[in-house]
Amino acid sequence: MKAAILYDDLDIRLGEAPDPRIRPDEVLVETGHAGICGTDLHIYRGEFHSRVKAPAILGHEFGGIIREVGKAVHGFKLDDRVAVDPIISCHNCPACLTGHLNACRTLKLLGVDLDGGFGQYVAVPASHLYPLPDNVPMEYAPMVEMYGLGHHILWRGGVQPGETVVILGAGKLGLSVLDVLCHRITPGLTIITDVQPFRLETARKLGADAVINAEYEDPVERAMELTRGLGADCVIECIGHFHEIAGREAPLAQAVKMIRTAGRIVTTGLGEQLSAVHFKTLVIKEAQIIASRVTLGEFPRAIQMMSKGLLHPELLVTHRLSLRDVTQAFAQVDGEDPGTIKIVMDLQDA
Repeated sequence: MKAAILYDDLDIRLGEAPDPRIRPDEVLVETGHAGICGTDLHIYRGEFHSRVKAPAILGHEFGGIIREVGKAVHGFKLDDRVAVDPIISCHNCPACLTGHLNACRTLKLLGVDLDGGFGQYVAVPASHLYPLPDNVPMEYAPMVEMYGLGHHILWRGGVQPGETVVILGAGKLGLSVLDVLCHRITPGLTIITDVQPFRLETARKLGADAVINAEYEDPVERAMELTRGLGADCVIECIGHFHEIAGREAPLAQAVKMIRTAGRIVTTGLGEQLSAVHFKTLVIKEAQIIASRVTLGEFPRAIQMMSKGLLHPELLVTHRLSLRDVTQAFAQVDGEDPGTIKIVMDLQDA
């Protein structure tokens, strides 16, 4: 089969790989479309050497069509359209045994620890498949994982209808959270920050009440002004690795200052930087900092919302490229092109 293969840091190219062989409890998925995620970018830049050994086939946001079914598989058949949950947990460690499968001590992901969706075929445990309705285009299958993340992050933050929410970062993750937030929870006030005008305009289209360009406005001052000095009920940090701006603190430090007393902060980014946080302020407010990692069974809700037309993947998927364009696609994401939000690749166009 053809696959986008990571050969070394900053070196991903179209190549040939063996067709996967399935086990009795697995199916063979012919990948339709796969998305480039922030984690893929970290791997591409060489930040996951402890987990990813080149040559590797990345891609953990994908869907496709079943082309072979293992003997022990029930409930799926040939030609079924499916979205794939890439998370594989051990079910035996303390985290798994207390229901936190997404925090498994030996967590593995298809497309990170195991070959993933940047290959034309993937062997997938049948337990990790979800039917994809016919009215959800295959090119949007990668967004199921993104919207699953949005559901999980909002659940971790305990966000309730009518609350004031600030999202730091209008990239693909922040905008996915915003889309779910605005069309599932009905917040009282939604504020989002970024430095790219195109992303902030997209946030407006998705339903943000206020956008803050952090390059020209102080996010803390503006957020406090918009909340009449009270602060937000929940601040969600979706930036991860951040670029320093003169006169601005790190995103997590901003969150501590713009949260209300007894509010919640959810941090989701995978940046390597250390952030100075004024913990005295956090303690005085008795606020919480909550981490959120991948998903925990939210795929069905994401699919249902997409099927009902409640979400807007057409605004987030800005580029559709063929598998043969994978080198260009990663260079585009790595260069932080201001007009790029989400790139999906057509795996059968190679």
